[in-house]
Formats: sequence, C-alpha cells, structure tokens
Amino acid sequence: MFNFFRRSQVRPPTPGIAQALVSNGLPPGMQPSTLAFLQRHGSYAGRGVNYFRVFEPTRAAERNLRIKHFADLDASPELVIGSGHLENDGTVVLSRRDPTHVTSTPIRDEADRAAHRDDEGLVFPAQAG
Repeated sequence: MFNFFRRSQVRPPTPGIAQALVSNGLPPGMQPSTLAFLQRHGSYAGRGVNYFRVFEPTRAAERNLRIKHFADLDASPELVIGSGHLENDGTVVLSRRDPTHVTSTPIRDEADRAAHRDDEGLVFPAQAG
C-alpha cells in the first residue's frame, strides 16, 4: 500500500553485482568496495525484476551532486559504472554499455542557404511559385 519502506537507498553493491562488475571489467584502479548502487522495482519481459545502477559516490561528490534516488542518475549518465537488473532468483544481468557512445549533443552549425537555393520549395512549400 505505502511505499515508505521500498524506497531506493544508496548502499554498497551486493556480492553478486560486485562479482558481475569485476567479471565485466571495472576501470583500472577501481574497487567494488568504493562503489554504491541504487535499485528500483520494474518489469522485464513480463517478469518482476529490480533494476540497478552502480556509481562511484566520490565522483558524484566532486561534482557537488547528491545522488539519493535511482532517477538522480538520469541527468548524469556518465557517472553510471554499471547497470542492469536482478532476477527474482538472484541472477545478475548487466546491460551492455557502448564505451564509444557519446551522450553529449554535438555542436550544430547554421547551414549556408546560399548554396541550396533549390530547396526553397521543399522547406517552404506554400511560398513556392
């Protein structure tokens, strides 16, 4: 009924999550004992699971961020070291993360319309004439 006791709390990763992260390859010099994780209940393929995100609290503190809830990491995905979900039987499933994927928006330049005078009818079809 009430969700007071089911709120996500920042805590150390479970042994299963720590082992999965180590097996998947943590960044050099990083130890599972220095990490924290948050979880939230959800569903995956029709099954109830617990989604989790692992982050390094010291990096968040360096940026003056207070990470207390799962959604707090939405605005700073670069802080997430690992994520995935926990099945009801305790199986840890890590999400794939492409290290080459850039999350920032590229800088856009205004187009030089002088070189494209023929697009006037496509851009402004009511004015073509």
